[in-house]
Amino acid sequence: MTAHTLFTPGHTPADMVHVIGDAVFVGNTLFMPDGGSARADFPGGDARTLYQSIQRLLTLPGEMRLFMCHDYGPNGRDIQWETTVAEERDHNIHVGHGTSEDEFVKMREERDSTLSMPKLIIPSLQVNMRAGQLPPPEDDGKTYLKVPINGLNTSKDQ
Repeated sequence: MTAHTLFTPGHTPADMVHVIGDAVFVGNTLFMPDGGSARADFPGGDARTLYQSIQRLLTLPGEMRLFMCHDYGPNGRDIQWETTVAEERDHNIHVGHGTSEDEFVKMREERDSTLSMPKLIIPSLQVNMRAGQLPPPEDDGKTYLKVPINGLNTSKDQ
């Protein structure tokens, strides 16, 4: 079986998509058509780069199966995990129907500016930045995930 990866930065600078046979494991780049796309305001994220990555995915054959990393069940819909490239091209609320790069960037940046920081972003980043490894033990032999108590803007009002 043939497999390869596609570099799809935008949500973060290190996102990857894995293509195995006719299955594409999308990661955090694209959501189900009614969910749109991932936010691009994480460290190193960029809405324009995300759009370009999504466009590369949409050039795959229409019958390719896309397996989503996340689905939030918009409007109370049951959770789903599989769609196709053709369904994304035709129905994705953020990039379907020929949405231009500038339209996408404007929408994504405006929307992202209203989103709160995810609850687990601080511990997630500490592990993700180390390719899945926990931070090294401290002098007491224990490993800690640290949460700063000042310096983080966790409210859109600040």
